[in-house]
Amino acid sequence: MHNELDLVFRVIRDVFTRDVDKMVIDAPEEYQRVRDFVDSYLPQLGRRVKPYDGDDPIFEHYGVEIEISRALGRKVWLKSGGYIILDQTEALTTIDVNTGRYVGKRSLEETI
Repeated sequence: MHNELDLVFRVIRDVFTRDVDKMVIDAPEEYQRVRDFVDSYLPQLGRRVKPYDGDDPIFEHYGVEIEISRALGRKVWLKSGGYIILDQTEALTTIDVNTGRYVGKRSLEETI
């Protein structure tokens, strides 16, 4: 258990930066542990740690399982409207990048 906590705190230290809007935790005991750690070592980010008290499971509420399924699927949609198709055979993996709706502003080179 001690090693697991060390790992969690190292991940928080390394990943929980100013780029993260909030960290939501659904277990009250874990929320308090994380909040204490963040208050001690990352006090400027303490207000970004929030408890989750919704009725739905946290992954369902935030759509995490759907996003994981999309990310692990054959077709991965990109914010630009394009997508990547991954195909794996015995001998190789192909990655097909499609620009979708995005066609750039001036030239084919810009789109690519």
